[in-house]
Amino acid sequence: MPKDRRAYYQKNKETILAERREYYANNKQKVIENVQKYYKKNTEQIKAYSREYYQNNKELHTLQCKQWANENPDKIRISHWKYRGIIDDDFPLLLEVYKKETNCWICGVKYSNTRIKCLEHDHSIKDEPNVRYICCNVCNVHVVC
Repeated sequence: MPKDRRAYYQKNKETILAERREYYANNKQKVIENVQKYYKKNTEQIKAYSREYYQNNKELHTLQCKQWANENPDKIRISHWKYRGIIDDDFPLLLEVYKKETNCWICGVKYSNTRIKCLEHDHSIKDEPNVRYICCNVCNVHVVC
């Protein structure tokens, strides 16, 4: 980018970004369609670039992933629950309740290194909330089954 264009952009950055946001808000579907067309037309180039970038920056990628994981443990836990088949209408509320619990809902034993907290759910329910208990691993395996 020539220096005069760069200087112009820096001087008018807020206005330019506001105009871009407004354009996107007014033409969202058109923008999405154009992005999809571009991706479809250039899929192989985009994938090749991504592979090459990853190969050249593995350490940075790993570091960024670990950093994100450390900064977002709640998102990781909720993602893990969804992967395991847990369905709920309000995952943030469920997570809050889960974090506050200190004792098993079934046997009342305090959670520890040997009594691990589990979110017990009904495996047969696939289309509506299926959480039953927050219990220890012993009750999850022996009592609930």
